Amino acid sequence: MSIESSQIIFQQTEQAFYHVPSLVVAPDGTVLAFCEERRGSPQDGVDECHIVLRRSFDHGKSWEPMETLRGTEGQKWHMGSAAVDEVTGLIFLMCGGGWLQSSDNGKTWQDWKPQIMRPKDGMAGSTHGSGPGITLKYGRHKDRIVWPARTVDKRQGYDDRRIQDRQTKCFSTVLYSDDHGETIQRSNVFLQGTGEACLVERLNGDILLNARAYYNDNCRYAAVSRDGGVSFEEIGPVPELRETLQGCNASMVRYPPEWIGGRDCILFANPDSVQWKRFNGTLRVSWDGGGTWHLAKRVTHEDIWFGYSSMVVGHDQFILLMHRTSPNAHLGITNGTASSSMVVVRLDFEKLMS
Repeated sequence: MSIESSQIIFQQTEQAFYHVPSLVVAPDGTVLAFCEERRGSPQDGVDECHIVLRRSFDHGKSWEPMETLRGTEGQKWHMGSAAVDEVTGLIFLMCGGGWLQSSDNGKTWQDWKPQIMRPKDGMAGSTHGSGPGITLKYGRHKDRIVWPARTVDKRQGYDDRRIQDRQTKCFSTVLYSDDHGETIQRSNVFLQGTGEACLVERLNGDILLNARAYYNDNCRYAAVSRDGGVSFEEIGPVPELRETLQGCNASMVRYPPEWIGGRDCILFANPDSVQWKRFNGTLRVSWDGGGTWHLAKRVTHEDIWFGYSSMVVGHDQFILLMHRTSPNAHLGITNGTASSSMVVVRLDFEKLMS
């Protein structure tokens, strides 16, 4: 079995419900696990929401006590996307209500107020619910920071409860910075009818984006950029990556090529289910930069909740997968329909491949 350990790091209570995970690894190897703490209700429309963090100094084996980064009684601070600038070491956190940055591997945080270049169409990009950003390592746009994002065309109104509005007015996009977070620009908009997304860089410098879709066809949707994230070409549905009706946030990460003989390996995790319930958490592996998916291994019990997720590779070469789950999932107990705890699973890559 490839799972070395599985532990709840944010435990649901009667008043605290955890959602929207984001994992990054700081330059010194510290693992940072962010998420929302919804107060009093697990619903999206909750009246109060905090941004919380736990840190691990031993590659996800143990965790420091929870810290509240943003939290005000009666206010909402929704979780966006975290990213590490691999050049400066800065860690950025986009979150509704005020962005943050850290220059000491996540120990302390300060306000981050970049200049945001507004697009002419007025459709600003939001990283709420999307995967972590990355620093590009290959090609002519090396060192650019890129965040997966989404946007909504509200020029003639928008109702998120209407599936038709989701299918016609929601789009994927990307935010990027060429000056280490001083200014932020937006790419084109693409993949109409998609929501939260995740992205990776291929070894040839292309950026592969993979998004939740609202078409009820049980497919993820993909696009690729060949200019560092300025513009994306649509690939469309990816039938190999099955997903629940109306989709779900998913996670995707590159496994470092220097540890596997230079191969173009991408890991992807989501609830592999064609029903409404987000069960059957599955990790898939691609050896050709996300062109095809060659291996699928279940990482949860069949009836354990597997919601929004985030994935990184630690400095010890283990995969860390954080996802929303049932309160007692680490014990293999479903505990009814409750599903607002956060678990971190440590996976041994070599055993996963065997």
